[in-house]
This record gives sequence, structure tokens and C-alpha cells, in this order.
Amino acid sequence: MRRPLVGIAYPAPYRAALSSLAYHLLKGLLAGEGIPYTEVFMEEEPWSPGRYRPPTALFASLPYELMYPDMVRLLDQLRVPVRAGERGEEDPVVIAGGPAVTANPLPVSGIVDAVLIGEVEPVFHDIIDALGYPSRKSRLEALAQVDGVYVPSLGNEPVTRVYARDLDSAWYPVRQEIPRGVEPVWGRSFMLETTRGCARGCRFCMEGFIFRPKRDRSLKRILELMEEGVRVNRVGKVAFYSLAFFDNPAAERALEHAVEALGLEVSVPSLRLETLTERRARLIAAGGQRTLTIAPETGSCRVARAINKYAGNERVLEAVETAVAAGLRSVKMYLITGFPGETEEDLEATVELVAGAQRVAASRGGRVKVSVNPFIPKPVTPLQWAPMAPLGELRRRISMLRRRLARLGVEVDAYDPRYAVAQAVIARGGPEASELVVEWGRRGGGLGGFRAAAKALGVEVERYLAGMDPREDPPWHRVAVHPYARLETLRLEYKAYLDAMG
Repeated sequence: MRRPLVGIAYPAPYRAALSSLAYHLLKGLLAGEGIPYTEVFMEEEPWSPGRYRPPTALFASLPYELMYPDMVRLLDQLRVPVRAGERGEEDPVVIAGGPAVTANPLPVSGIVDAVLIGEVEPVFHDIIDALGYPSRKSRLEALAQVDGVYVPSLGNEPVTRVYARDLDSAWYPVRQEIPRGVEPVWGRSFMLETTRGCARGCRFCMEGFIFRPKRDRSLKRILELMEEGVRVNRVGKVAFYSLAFFDNPAAERALEHAVEALGLEVSVPSLRLETLTERRARLIAAGGQRTLTIAPETGSCRVARAINKYAGNERVLEAVETAVAAGLRSVKMYLITGFPGETEEDLEATVELVAGAQRVAASRGGRVKVSVNPFIPKPVTPLQWAPMAPLGELRRRISMLRRRLARLGVEVDAYDPRYAVAQAVIARGGPEASELVVEWGRRGGGLGGFRAAAKALGVEVERYLAGMDPREDPPWHRVAVHPYARLETLRLEYKAYLDAMG
């Protein structure tokens, strides 16, 4: 078998790719095996054909649904037929991976040739071997035999998700090169994944379910990677990467080593507020971080219990006080509105929680920032059957929160509910959504492009936002099997949500 030439396709600007751990992982795995590769990104200038040599395969990283139309634009830019069925022998095999397509591969099933359901480390060599076959047909047939790889044209479903069982032994991209003159989205730092997955079970969180089981890197391995990573990349900052940082038993000692032993700056992701202590807050502040991010989602105890994320509002206020007292200048709070059954009283409770947090922060010279996001029912979560609030209602709720919180002096940003609607349509789409994605990308992406594409194709947006009968098996579950998020478990969790909301 011959060695393939692989293209790493990241449908976003280069500086965004540099902040993607998946990008560095793919690049490092290929380089480590001596496999020639090229990189392609969304460029501001028109694509120059002279820069592009057709590879055997394109590995497309698609972590979010709204990147799908950009993938269409990138394929057009590369002069690769956008629809999988239109590709010929000389065209690359397009393989997609990432959280969004792992949860539901159907909306890209007419665009890509194969989808990796899960994580790449366990099957990387098998995929490369499959790409070494002499013809396009033989490559696709070989890919369909690889664990975790779905090939829509061959209908090899269902496919069981694959994952790295032991992070300590999994290969890690220590080298994360950042060229001079290019500033990554999150700054120049060494990204260090400490944990993969989450055991908390928040009922709206897709990544929390599709990345189960929770796996931790050991303190020994974390420290080895940290010291080598900052040395090799010549940076003075480590950006920790996890869904719930302090859920790793080694997290505090790793943070301590970074700040006190190595004198590094640190970036710590959004925290479970109940895991914050005075010691941890002081370490984060000593590492140069100025804003602590927490995600209570709501001020309503009823809603918090229903989404399985109840900690108590007093604990929220304690976390804010702890953070600001330790020297963190601000606390950012992530909120979600539009949960099915949410009432005006629930919204009022959220305003009261933020007001209390602002008073606590201001008393110590700090401030509170808020990010408001619409609830989006995502595949492979207990709330995948739930309805999404209508666009007008989401706008009203967000406007109310913005207006009330601004009066308190709280800085508020909000995710545009129009994008949330577009995301929901794609996230819960079947194979037919591929044509919507193609049309959307061809119309330039953006909100105007989505509306125009949906209208041109006669897509009934409201149908995708409506609730589903929980006795119904969503189509994505017939394609991708998630051993730690089985349908019967998700149904029980959805019932628990409905019971809690009364």
C-alpha cells in the first residue's frame, strides 16, 4: 500500500485552527508517522489553485454545526465536488470528525465520504491503512471496516463510538507550533487536556454525554506534558482544557505546579462552582487570570434541579465572593433561557441571582459579566426530544434579561437566537439536512444565507424545533451507537426532567 497525502481541512481562519486541540492532534499524528500532509483553511483572499495539490484524503474537523456551511465553502474553494456522490477517482476522500458529527452524522452524510464517530487515537493507524488502498472504491470499503467509521454510501450502520480508554497512554500533541506574527484566538499558550468527558450528567449538555466515560490524566502525566510543552513551544502560559477542571483529582496540584513551581501564567476553563475553594481561586489569580467563568445556567432552583445542575444560589454567591476576594477582577456567568417549562418566575429568579452576585462582587471591587444563551435541544442528550422555544419568545426573554441586568450595571452579551434556531435545525436534521447545508454554504453562510436556503428548499424550520414523542427513536441513534448514552437511559432522564418541572 502506498502512503496517502492527507489534507487537514479546518473551515475557519488559521488563527482559529491554532486554538483547536483537534487540529494540533491531527497534525502531530500525521507528522509522527511521517505521513505527508497539507493544511487548508478559510482564507480571506480568494484561494490560489497553485497552492493546492489534491490529497488522497481531507480530514475535516467539524466541532460545531455552524461550521458545516463553511465546510461547503471550503470544498468549493478547493474545487472539490461538494456532494459526495459527485466525486470521482481523483477527488479526495473527505472524512469528518468532531463532537457535532459524532452526535449526529446525518446532516453531513451527503457531503462527506466518511464520519469518525468518536475519538481518533484508537483508530488513526487503521484509517491511514485504509487510505493506502489503490482506488477510491477500495478506500471507502476499507474505511467501512474500521471501528467507529461510518461510510454513508455503503450504509454500514449502526456504528459504535470509539474512544481512548486511557489518556495517559494516548498520544498527545506536545508540539503546538504558533508561527510568528499569528495570534491564536485564545493567545499564545500550551493547551493541556487534563480530562476528557464528564460524569455530571447535565441533561442539556451534548459533550457531557457523547464523551463518556470520564477519563482523567494522572498528575505524573500532566506534569510531564506541562513541562515539555512549555519548553518545546517556548511559551510562558498553559491553558488547561476540560469540561470540569477540578473534577480531576490531580487538577489542584497541577495548577499549583504551574503557578508556584514553574511560574507560568494559566488559563482555567469554566468551573463547577461547587469545586471552587479559596486556595484554588488564589492559584488562578496568581497565574494571571483575571476573570473566572462559572455556569449556573439559571437562578431558578426548580429549573436547576430539572437540568441536573443544582448547587444552590447561596453557593453561587459564595463562589463569586471567593473569586473576587482572591484577586480575580470579574466573574463571568453563563446563563441559558428557553428551557421547556421555564416561567416568568424562573426568569425573575435568574435576575435576582445575578443581582446578588453583582452586589457581592462590587463590595470587593469586582464585577459580574453575563452571557445569555438560548436553550438548543441537542442530539444524544435527555432533552433531545424537547421542543425549542419560538424565535420571538427567545428574543423576548433575552431582551428582558439584558434590560433588567443592564440596569444593575452588569455587562451582558447574548447568543443571537437566530443562529440558535439555525443550529437546532442542523443538529436535529436527518440526511435531508445535507442539501440545506450545501445551499446555505453556497449562499455565503450567515443568517441571510440560512433564511434564503431554507426558503429556496421549502424547509419547514418549525418542524425541527417542535418536540418529539419520547417513544420515538431519533434517526441519529439508528446510525451512531453511544454505549454510555443509550436510548433507554436518555428516556428515563428526560422523564426525570419533566417530573422536576412539574
